[in-house]
Amino acid sequence: MRLVSLLLILIAFFIGLAFLIHICSKNRYAIKYVSQKRKIEIYPTDKSH
Repeated sequence: MRLVSLLLILIAFFIGLAFLIHICSKNRYAIKYVSQKRKIEIYPTDKSH
């Protein structure tokens, strides 16, 4: 039973992450992930060039 709950948590995490990436790319935002302190930065992309 513990394995099933762990699997469901992992699936929910990756679905949420995929949904976040989809929304950000749809609204022209970029995601930057920094591994030292696990910071996630979301900022608008520059389309001037």
